[in-house]
Amino acid sequence: MTIDMSLNAAQSRTLAEVELLVLRNVEASASPPTEFEAATLAEVMALPRVLVTRPPEDQLLKIGMRRNECHANCAMQATNDTEGRSRHVTGWYVSASSLVLHSVAEIEGQWFCLTPQIVRGPDQFEFVPDEAIEWRDAINGMSREPYRKGERLPETLRRYPDLEVQMSHVFRSLVASGMSIIAARDMVDVTFKQKLLDEQALQVDAVL
Repeated sequence: MTIDMSLNAAQSRTLAEVELLVLRNVEASASPPTEFEAATLAEVMALPRVLVTRPPEDQLLKIGMRRNECHANCAMQATNDTEGRSRHVTGWYVSASSLVLHSVAEIEGQWFCLTPQIVRGPDQFEFVPDEAIEWRDAINGMSREPYRKGERLPETLRRYPDLEVQMSHVFRSLVASGMSIIAARDMVDVTFKQKLLDEQALQVDAVL
């Protein structure tokens, strides 16, 4: 589940946008785990990481970058850079519980996130460039989709998929009972964080 999402007015555009993002994240968390996800996670975790910087949001909006459309933004940057200094790089944003598919721009050896966020994220974050990712035209011919080793990629690689599926069921039950999407998100995040800490403690004990 996505965590650390504030409804502070300075961090979100509208309640509806945040709710839509929450529902999208829950949908991604609810899918059953697969061998491909587990194998890809193991491979990606072994890859080198870089530190990515987010320029000020007003600067990004001024040059036409769109909120939460990282792949399109970075592709546009690379295409419009007539001097060829910019490179569109797809890889993985590193969070506490998962790796999130993301695109950044490498510009003369420096790494930048060019995408304004619906909910503001950290000014710097760890990112795993993944050269094995390729973009293919979708069947509808209107978009492009990410593949890795011939398989369509999910939006996230979960470290604890069974736990995330469980939490997605809890979230849906809370919303069905009449709780707001945001309140249900907050309650699930508290429970998820505790269960995540318990799971990590168990893994440490197993190693010791």
